Amino acid sequence: MSLHFIREMKRLNKHLIELSDIVEEQVGQSIHAITELEHLPAQNVIDEDSGVDRAEIEMEEDCLKLLALHQPVANDLRLIVAVLKINSDLERIGDHAVIIAEEAIKLTNLPKIDVPEQLFELSAQARMMLKKSMLAFVESDLEVANNVLVLGQNIRQLAEKIYRNQVECIKSSPQETEQRLSVLTVCRQLQRIADHATNIAEDIIFLMSGDIIRHKSSVD
Repeated sequence: MSLHFIREMKRLNKHLIELSDIVEEQVGQSIHAITELEHLPAQNVIDEDSGVDRAEIEMEEDCLKLLALHQPVANDLRLIVAVLKINSDLERIGDHAVIIAEEAIKLTNLPKIDVPEQLFELSAQARMMLKKSMLAFVESDLEVANNVLVLGQNIRQLAEKIYRNQVECIKSSPQETEQRLSVLTVCRQLQRIADHATNIAEDIIFLMSGDIIRHKSSVD
């Protein structure tokens, strides 16, 4: 491939990592907003969403231009396809962070409840999966990518415990139904973030080995 193509791919990788940093910060702020029931970090996440959307569209356009102009094959083609998919997953993770932030704002305006400890554990694991999936991309580390897939199994088990716990809370304290439904929404969004992190890890595995292992988990 030409030097121009190599430079453009390096630029794409750099922009993808920058986007992942922004999205990771969104997830962190949304989790902080839920943990502390603070309005400001939640609003910051919502305000940043349009910038993430623009960055995702620009990167997709750049990938399509490279495909059209250079018609890459083999490893180069796999890299562009992986960047396209990771770019899309990062944008969706940002969307889920926004929903968590919106639920945090809702909870600040309702009578306070005890947020289950498992939710904090779930948020920490989902955020770790996101960090590790992008670390696998930056360092081309197949072992780290596979580790993300293992963490995804723990997420599902933990989420099931939270669902059962919140249903019991609704039965025993129906006056807290609205707050408990918000907790369940946050739980669902964290699961989706973990699912997208899994997708990213699968894309890294595809990039490095050519193996397609999608469809072992589903994402909304």
